[in-house]
Amino acid sequence: MKTYHNKLVVRRYFEEVLLDGRIELIKELFASDICDLVRRYAFFAPEAFTVRDVVAEGDTVMVRWHTPPFLGAQFDQNGFAVCYLEDGLIIGLEIMDCNGIMRQIGADVFTPEFEMSR
Repeated sequence: MKTYHNKLVVRRYFEEVLLDGRIELIKELFASDICDLVRRYAFFAPEAFTVRDVVAEGDTVMVRWHTPPFLGAQFDQNGFAVCYLEDGLIIGLEIMDCNGIMRQIGADVFTPEFEMSR
């Protein structure tokens, strides 16, 4: 039951806070010592991403997300977040944008061969 509840807390963060803009829920979902930090980075625009998977074990919940191309971009984004919970509150969060990392290291994320295989 604890793992199921943790998944619900994390899903609420992604769907209600990030997608729906309900910033006031941060204090309900996060430990008080990180609420201000989370509030500063809760900037996703509505419909900016889709939650693909939510996987949990104990107090660790992983979310895999996807964004379609937007604002004229020619590529979509994929990433994941790992949330750490304690007593039903998120106490830590790591977010990774896989395509962004590839671009930062100079890799061609989307090559003509890749586009043809899609």
